Amino acid sequence: MPSGRAMGELSELSNLINSFVFKNSDVDSWKWNLASSGNFTTKVLCGMIEEKQSAGSSLHVETLHNHLVPKKIELFIWRARLRILAIRMELDKRGVDLDSILCPICNNDMESVEHSLILCQQAMEIWEKVFKWWGFNHVSNLSIGEAFLGRATRQHMSSLQSKVWQAVQWSCGYLIWRNRNQISSKTNCGIVRWL
Repeated sequence: MPSGRAMGELSELSNLINSFVFKNSDVDSWKWNLASSGNFTTKVLCGMIEEKQSAGSSLHVETLHNHLVPKKIELFIWRARLRILAIRMELDKRGVDLDSILCPICNNDMESVEHSLILCQQAMEIWEKVFKWWGFNHVSNLSIGEAFLGRATRQHMSSLQSKVWQAVQWSCGYLIWRNRNQISSKTNCGIVRWL
């Protein structure tokens, strides 16, 4: 049982609660103040995020959704496009003590998001096979945007084909990243990887 000041505060709170009078006609409901309708929708929230993103940065990265992939892959793609993955170049910039900032896969070039997910020889071999499997011959100018948005390659596809191709690209990128993390943790710089 509280005593002293706590007892006084409890008594004050109890009196305040007891002073409220509820009517049977009052209906309790949720209201989201960020939408004029008062209803929460992910569409409105995503639009607000995109608006804030483009206002605060020269790099506009739209919120991406594809129901064919798990949320963790959507989140990974969003992070990759923002270039906020825990890659060695970025970790080094933030003062994390690393043995090397070279790619843990090829050990030839500095590790950037583009290098890890696209330009590394092992990643490029995977992209070439995936693009060939889908009947696309041009992988040489592949960028993060094309790998994960793929608008140029999807322009002549039906809506379903486009979603499936996007899911394949996203999953491919995620698996390249996962493989990189497994190899990196074996060669170790002792850093905890996210995703």
